[in-house]
Amino acid sequence: CLSKTKPRVFADDTNLTAAGESINDVEAAMNSDLEKWLIANKLSLNVTKTEIILIGSKPMIKSISNRQPNIIIENKPIKQVYDCKTLGVTVDQHLSWKNNTETICKKITFSSSKKRIC
Repeated sequence: CLSKTKPRVFADDTNLTAAGESINDVEAAMNSDLEKWLIANKLSLNVTKTEIILIGSKPMIKSISNRQPNIIIENKPIKQVYDCKTLGVTVDQHLSWKNNTETICKKITFSSSKKRIC
């Protein structure tokens, strides 16, 4: 039932990926396939936990920055985010791992600064 998007299923999480020549193409693909997929699998979506991230080069993202993607499920818009965590790794809209690396470094620094008594 998914004709324009690619699913990635990890335990109880699912990511749908769509690519297109324009933001309108991506919106149409996501809205169409997501609705079909939910119906075919007899599922409902927790819209409050659902997010969309646009991934692309800095110039591409900048060129569409004044326009939010319009992905609608059950007459509710899906929230756009600028970074997301998937399989324990945080990536941003340019597929940078910078935030992920900074978070890990902070955890390591905090953990190694604790005094241990043996």
